[in-house]
Amino acid sequence: MSMLEVYDMVKELGYDRPLEIFWQSPGGVLSVNALKTDSDMLSMLASMPRNKYAHVYLQEIVEEHMPDSETVNDAGIFEHVNNVNDAGIFEHVDTVNDAGIFEHVDTVRNVETNIPTDAETVKNTVRRLDFSDSEDDEDTDYVGSESEQSDSPFEDSENDLVDDDLVCEENVGVGRDIPGFRAGSTEDSDESVDSEDETESLHSPSDSETETEKKRFPEFDSTLDMKNPKFRKGLLFYDQKIFKATLKQYAVKNRFNLRLKVNDTARVQAVCKDGCPWMVWASKMHPKDKTNSTWQIKTYIGEHKCVRDTKNRNCTFRWLATEYLEKFRVDPNYSAKSLKHDVMKDHMLVVERSKCIRAKKLALEMILGNQEEQYARIYDYLGELRGTNPGTTTILHLDNRLFVRMYVCLQACKDGFRAGCRPLICLDGCFLKGYYQGWLLEAIGIDANDCIYPLAYAVVESENKESWTWFLQILETDLGLTNSFHYTFMSDKQKGLIDSILELFPNSSSRTCVRHLYNNFKLQSQNQGKALKDALWKAARATYMKEWTDAMNELKAMSEPAFNWLVAKDPKNWSKAHFSTNCKSDMLLNNLCESFNKMILELRDKPILTMMEMIRCKIMTRIASKKEAAEKIIGTLCPKIQKKLEKIIEQSIRCWPRNAGGQRWEVSVGFEDQHAVDLEAQTCSCRKWDLTGIPCIHVASVILHIGARPEDFVNSCYRKDTQLEIYSHMVKPVRGPKQWVHYQTDEPLLPPVIRRPVGRPQTKRRKEPDEQVKKTGKMSKLGVHMTCSKCGSKGHNKRSCRGQVGGNARSARMAPRRNARPSRSNTSEPMPTGHARVASEPMPTGHARVASTSRMPTGSARPSKLPQSSVQGSQTQENVSNRQKST
Repeated sequence: MSMLEVYDMVKELGYDRPLEIFWQSPGGVLSVNALKTDSDMLSMLASMPRNKYAHVYLQEIVEEHMPDSETVNDAGIFEHVNNVNDAGIFEHVDTVNDAGIFEHVDTVRNVETNIPTDAETVKNTVRRLDFSDSEDDEDTDYVGSESEQSDSPFEDSENDLVDDDLVCEENVGVGRDIPGFRAGSTEDSDESVDSEDETESLHSPSDSETETEKKRFPEFDSTLDMKNPKFRKGLLFYDQKIFKATLKQYAVKNRFNLRLKVNDTARVQAVCKDGCPWMVWASKMHPKDKTNSTWQIKTYIGEHKCVRDTKNRNCTFRWLATEYLEKFRVDPNYSAKSLKHDVMKDHMLVVERSKCIRAKKLALEMILGNQEEQYARIYDYLGELRGTNPGTTTILHLDNRLFVRMYVCLQACKDGFRAGCRPLICLDGCFLKGYYQGWLLEAIGIDANDCIYPLAYAVVESENKESWTWFLQILETDLGLTNSFHYTFMSDKQKGLIDSILELFPNSSSRTCVRHLYNNFKLQSQNQGKALKDALWKAARATYMKEWTDAMNELKAMSEPAFNWLVAKDPKNWSKAHFSTNCKSDMLLNNLCESFNKMILELRDKPILTMMEMIRCKIMTRIASKKEAAEKIIGTLCPKIQKKLEKIIEQSIRCWPRNAGGQRWEVSVGFEDQHAVDLEAQTCSCRKWDLTGIPCIHVASVILHIGARPEDFVNSCYRKDTQLEIYSHMVKPVRGPKQWVHYQTDEPLLPPVIRRPVGRPQTKRRKEPDEQVKKTGKMSKLGVHMTCSKCGSKGHNKRSCRGQVGGNARSARMAPRRNARPSRSNTSEPMPTGHARVASEPMPTGHARVASTSRMPTGSARPSKLPQSSVQGSQTQENVSNRQKST
């Protein structure tokens, strides 16, 4: 048999348009092969089974046209029926029955599953064609049926067949030959096609009993139904944990005090108060199946006869932490007081403040991570950091398994420092507020816009010489600080830091923050006051030697001890007149580190990995934002430097430049203030241009006088190109903890030994008495020594005064009251001061009671001698009574 015969058969079926022909391999496997050539035909005939049945499929090439299928109606008229699915594809099932009749069935093929769709959408047409070759197939015994020997002219009509439906059921095998297709009823095929109730549908070949149960019983969706859960008999739950959580949610939302009367691994019974009929009973659906954890409500009584409560045992701190987790995620500073108020507002429940505190602690732990568990994943985090940012230095120092120190220096920070940052490194440390405490050491650089540029950071056990030496040794290797002569270190004179710098960088310059220097200066009792403070700062701001000498002489004239204390300090560490000009900076304060500490202030109480990752994120976003800002700069200089230069140009108007020949100028600001400027060497005798690289007012006046641009005389370290070069090195993003590669270790790391002092841990820095505080209506009395107006002592006021022994006697220095009555004593001799004061004032009740013998307590001995003040008081009363009688 050749392909020409096949094409003729197809044409006889009414398919005149171009079609693609496929045949299905026998054996029930849905795999089709193209039927294009005679060799394909031979392959199909060779693989045919003994009964010579084959399934042939036709597919139209042009999808815009509707393929035609032919059928014969009751009147014997040949009709074309267009049946096409969404994809425009027809399927043809060709079989040869025992009678040798070629039968053709058109069905719509499902595009996604390659499985014939419901018979409802298919017009079945049967054709009688002789598919066997009479010459080649000699073993086939063919017996014609009565219908075949009929004289009907429509021999290929489907309506002529009576018993061939059984042939289709046996040989076409829609549900048997094509896996996954379930055959419908074969008693009345036409009725099954036209009826929607008996339509065949697609089903999985492995429908389990669990799927049948899911269709029979309702399911509880924890993502949707947990907000307001409702129970009913037969409700299915994923496991026991979900069921118990639903019970707790129901109890809190409806304010019922439910309790678990039965609670084990196989069954749970929840009841309400005594006398309330409400009850729910649930157990495992398949107790013997350990792999199936489904639970089902077997008994449920939903009627309540109890009163709702405002206090609920089911409202635990764990429930509160889960319910208000998103609020803590948005605002980690969400207070326990606010949580208590919101619970009362949302659920009409009263909770204790201590429960809210525990809920906040648990919620923050769920968001930020567990303090202790994060130490066990330090290896994973450092490995992820090195993998995503090649070249990053991460060093972990352990004591056996105990954590001691951890150091991180990102490769982008190294490259940015070498690209254009000035050779100035600021060092500082801040204490951590977490459970295990510790210290965070940082090294900060300065960019072209006088802003901070983080270099490295480390977590250490404490701030001492050993930890600083360990930190600086690694920093020296990372930044390549081989020749320390060109570098300058700024610090606050932390514990052991100065000794470490002198040991590791002997040729470097070192500066001390003048604010911290003044704090130590004023600790001396004779060094307090604003005048001495201004004198110290004047000496520190002096830029040349004569100005510094004059400032020191003024300080000496004001206070000799203050002068001696300050002279003992090396002026190279705190005075501009002695600073090196290599770093092009005249900073007197360690504000770069203070700014970084402010940036990470809210991170210092977080778990260690959360804190380290948030610091890295802040550095990453800062570098990206600074690069975007640098690209928008208009001009050649950075914005801060441009503002400084404009201010200098405004002040240069009062300067008078005079040319001394060539590039040398003489600039005077009045008669005594006169400086020499050399434009070629870029120096000025005031040393401000030398220190900063920005022209001073003397240089600016010369530049404007010759008609040049002051921006051209600014050092290149302040230019836009330098800023772009610094921030061209980006920190690459890091994946989350779920994607970290786990490094196999023998035993996990342990957190450090807790060093907690007695009392509540300190979370705020101790401020100085003269440090600026928040602006309020009243001035703060921090550091003020109070004086009591009663006893004259210092350290308390009259409200808290306990007075002297024997009573609250007024101080001798206090003046008497204005309305004090004069003394009426008749004695000629002057009365002692104490006695006269007692006699002139009204007698206290206690003294009169002592002087009167009739009011002595029963059983008490009469005093042998009254106090002198009491006797004098009695005499004064007698004199007054005698004078009244005489008058």
